Amino acid sequence: MSTLAEATVDHGAIAGNVRTIASVTGTDLMAVVKADGFGHGAVQVAYAALRAGARWLGVTSTAEALALRDAGVTAPTLSWLHRPTDDFGALINAGVDVGVSTTTHLHAIADAARLLGVPAVVQLKADTGLSRNGAAGDDWTELVGWAGKY
Repeated sequence: MSTLAEATVDHGAIAGNVRTIASVTGTDLMAVVKADGFGHGAVQVAYAALRAGARWLGVTSTAEALALRDAGVTAPTLSWLHRPTDDFGALINAGVDVGVSTTTHLHAIADAARLLGVPAVVQLKADTGLSRNGAAGDDWTELVGWAGKY
């Protein structure tokens, strides 16, 4: 029986892409490894990107962030797509930055951090026009105001 399709993941090519982008950005680079590294293996892609100069990793969910931590990945990581009812304590304990787009999320994260007795690190997300999980312009001032209170 012959194989109809085959995918080959070239970690050298991933590393080359990271090096190229990092060489022209002049800032720390985040490699987004959501959706299992876009089907290429999140842990393997994360390590290839980090070895090539990425300084951050990005994922969309608690499960993805914790899978990286469980695999021994300690690089700064941002997770940005959550329900306000998610268990933020697990992310806080794992040292993962949490993307925040609503005051409801911010309050839930602050509550979890208070219960744990440790600070949470958050990144405020603004909607830049794509309507993809960021605070709308009308909500931005309130979100920033509340973040300043914590």
